[in-house]
Amino acid sequence: MNHGPSYPTLQPRIACVTSARLPELGEDDQPLLPALAERGLDARPVVWNDPEADWASYDAVVVRSPWDYPTQAEAFIDWYEKTSAVTELHNSLDVVRANQHKGYLGTLWERGVPAIPTATVGSPTEALAVARRHGWEQSVIKPAVGLGGRNVALLTPERAAELEESGMATQWCVQQFMPSIRTEGELSLVYVNGEASHAILKHPGDSDIRVHEGHGGRHAPYRVTDELREIGDQVLTACDASNELFARVDVVRDESGQLRLMELDVTSPCLYFLYCPSSVDVFADAVAARVHGDR
Repeated sequence: MNHGPSYPTLQPRIACVTSARLPELGEDDQPLLPALAERGLDARPVVWNDPEADWASYDAVVVRSPWDYPTQAEAFIDWYEKTSAVTELHNSLDVVRANQHKGYLGTLWERGVPAIPTATVGSPTEALAVARRHGWEQSVIKPAVGLGGRNVALLTPERAAELEESGMATQWCVQQFMPSIRTEGELSLVYVNGEASHAILKHPGDSDIRVHEGHGGRHAPYRVTDELREIGDQVLTACDASNELFARVDVVRDESGQLRLMELDVTSPCLYFLYCPSSVDVFADAVAARVHGDR
């Protein structure tokens, strides 16, 4: 019996945003593509500043590894504005715009959120003066827009002079240094759809304070404790990020043992899928739910 022509079922198209340096996504994000395919989603990596990309042709755009954006911060936000106007973009524009500049850390600290004391300055020399004024025995300097630990270091007069001589035209953030990062490490709590998913414990390399693997850091899975969830929920609420697809809350203990926010990343965080393989399915389910209107 002829029931008429058959038409192919159209799969929702998902763009997983990356950079030209990582055209197939970062290694940690690559398991996401087959996981999305298993849920009937046609997912593919797309470079964020590819002039040929047709963002309106995608049912959803999920930002994953556009890790060159700090050197093109204004262009990235411009892309974000244009793309969010033609398709569903995760995470949302307002939250990403507020998160891109690390000055939000000082704002949270001033509002009483348990963040590491942080100030935004115009130069490394000014950072030294601010650290002295606050009485911080040791402090850390980092670019106000940056990721991956680039140009992050303990602040000393010598380091400040080096950064001044580099001619980097940028704002800087100076944070009180938390010595526990060397003994207890830094904890990262990953959220998916506003719910705590999994956690990672990160230790810096032997001769560094940075926990990134590219700088010698060591990572391992960690349990999601009530203490971690409590500070994570507080930070997401304070930043209006509780309804976003993904977030990563990085914390470290102060000298009294209290967890303090080091950074919140709702822009393009590594979500450590490779360390917690089941989390790939959690994330893929979350994407599918949003695409199908179940979230």
